[in-house]
Amino acid sequence: MNEKQKQALTVGLIFSVLLAFIVGYWYFMNVRDTVEKSRAEQTKIAAEIKSQKARLNEIEVFMANKDELEEMLLRVEKAKHRLPDDPEAIEFLAILTDSLNKTGVSVIEVSPRNHIPRALYVEIPYFIKGSARYHEFGQLLNLIECNPERFMRVSTFKMFKNDKRPSIHPIEVQIATFMFKESI
Repeated sequence: MNEKQKQALTVGLIFSVLLAFIVGYWYFMNVRDTVEKSRAEQTKIAAEIKSQKARLNEIEVFMANKDELEEMLLRVEKAKHRLPDDPEAIEFLAILTDSLNKTGVSVIEVSPRNHIPRALYVEIPYFIKGSARYHEFGQLLNLIECNPERFMRVSTFKMFKNDKRPSIHPIEVQIATFMFKESI
């Protein structure tokens, strides 16, 4: 190799090193930040895509169970019917009368009590005084608690001893029925 070629090679190497240094400097000052920002955005978008796919999967599963959805809507409608949005004392008294007739419990008094407002519903208590045999009384409580037409609950009950007629007991029952309260 002659002197001119050596100088050309040296200038070429210096130029190459200088070019590599400039490219490296430019990469570390400009491109690296852009690449890191792009990776962060890519990670964020990948997480969002994963979340959206999971949500889409839930929707597809929900839509696949359309029969189950219709069954849930039917149950809600039944519950809505059992929990009316007005007191409907006549309906309650008809159900109570029917239950009393089925069990043979005799009634002396049925009187409403003050309504008790709750968060989503209003409790409507009734006081019942009468007499019944032990078995009849149990049947009445069961008919009230398990009534398919209206939500009702036996709040309290008392059964007393009657010395004159030991098989028939004086009773006092507080029954609560409920009314749906529209949200405010």
